[in-house]
Amino acid sequence: MTHAPPDVERLSSPRATEPFPDAWYDQSSAEHFWFTWRLRALLRLLRDVQAPTSAPLRALDVGSGPGILASQVEAATRWSVDAADLNLGALERCVPRRGRTLYYDVTEERPELRGHYDAVFVFDVIEHLPEPLPLLRSAMAHLKPGGLFLVNVPALQACFSQYDVEVGHLRRYTTASLAEALAPLGLAPVALRYWGLSLLPALVARRATMPVGRPQERIVERGLVPPSKLVDGALRVLMHVETRLSARPVLGTSVLYAGRVP
Repeated sequence: MTHAPPDVERLSSPRATEPFPDAWYDQSSAEHFWFTWRLRALLRLLRDVQAPTSAPLRALDVGSGPGILASQVEAATRWSVDAADLNLGALERCVPRRGRTLYYDVTEERPELRGHYDAVFVFDVIEHLPEPLPLLRSAMAHLKPGGLFLVNVPALQACFSQYDVEVGHLRRYTTASLAEALAPLGLAPVALRYWGLSLLPALVARRATMPVGRPQERIVERGLVPPSKLVDGALRVLMHVETRLSARPVLGTSVLYAGRVP
C-alpha cells in the first residue's frame, strides 16, 4: 500500500544544500537491518534512562532525511515526532505521521519552536559538518528544561573508508571524542555507549575493499545493502543476539548518546 507524502511546511527560505546521494535514500527503509538495529539500540537506551515512551510527548528529529527514524519512533512509542531537514527531496519521501514535516533550518531557532520539545534527535548528522557545535546548540535550544537530547554518530575513525567519503562523512567518533564534542553544550549526560559490535567485521571489510581515494561504481549501494538474502539474514541473527545479550558493548560501529537539559 502506498501513501501520499505528507505536506511539507516551509518554515525556512529555500537554500542550496550539499548534495546527498540518491542511492542512499533509494536503499534506505525502516525494514533495512541497520535501521532496525539502530532503533533497537535507541529503545534500549530510552528504557535505561527511564524516558516515558508511553506518554504523548513531542520530539524533533533534526536532519531527518526521509523520516525513517521519526516513523520508527512514532510506531514504537506514543510520541509525536516532527521531522526537520533542508533537503526537500528527502522530506517529500516521508510517510504520514502524527508529527509535522518541516523544511526548517534549526539554527534559525524560531520563537514558537524554542523550548517546545520534550526530546530532540540529532542522528547521523554531525559527522557531515565541519563545525557541528552551532547546529548542536540550536537543536538543544528547542528543548524544554529537563528535555532529552539524543545523538547518534558512526564510530571508529580507523574504519573510515571511501564509502564515508561518498555519503559525506567528515569523521567517525569514539565515545570519548563524542563526549568531548558535546561537552560545551552543558548537558547532564545520562548515557553514552557503542552499539553494533557484531558489525565490526563488516566495517573492517568495507575499509579494506573501499579504501579512501579509490572511487568505485555503486559504492553507496554496495556499502549499504547486504550482498544476498543469506547475508542479510545472518546480520539480523547477529542483531537479535547482540541486542538481547548486551546493551553496552565495549566497541561498535556507532555511538549513541543521551543527555538532559539542566
